[in-house]
Amino acid sequence: MKYLLSILLFFTFQTDWIENVEKSISRINENGKLETEFEKKDEDGKTVFLKYKTEKEIKTNIQYKYGELMDVDVSYYENGKLLFAEITKGRDVLIYKRERRKDEPYAVLIERRTYFKNETEGVRKTKKIQVYENSDVERLKKELEQIDFKTEIIGKNEYQNLKEKYNRIKNLKE
Repeated sequence: MKYLLSILLFFTFQTDWIENVEKSISRINENGKLETEFEKKDEDGKTVFLKYKTEKEIKTNIQYKYGELMDVDVSYYENGKLLFAEITKGRDVLIYKRERRKDEPYAVLIERRTYFKNETEGVRKTKKIQVYENSDVERLKKELEQIDFKTEIIGKNEYQNLKEKYNRIKNLKE
């Protein structure tokens, strides 16, 4: 009960900065000017890199398009001093350490929003649905929209991991 109460209090006080992050994301999406665009192709599909800028912020968007297996869109938002958001949406292939059985999903539809107030405080909101061989993906996308996000509090380690991942992606395109 104590844990639940502390989470409720946390989110009550954290709502303002989360709303500010979401407003910043909307502003960048609406006002960002395309600065860089290129794609890398291979035999299985392609990866598209897009970079948008406003006066003070940058959005880096990576689209992984690999047929029925993977169609994921990942956007990173930064303001010079802080990587303040990562938004992932799409269908991502599941990798098994053994051969996948017919009754197991081959992919997952996912929407994940990671927000940071600073380098030590953040939240991750996730929702997902498993995709099977004969799934109606369009119907599953609509179902995903109706699912509530599962929210977790994250911190310094998650920020460092995200920053490292983002830096690797920035280096790939240069």
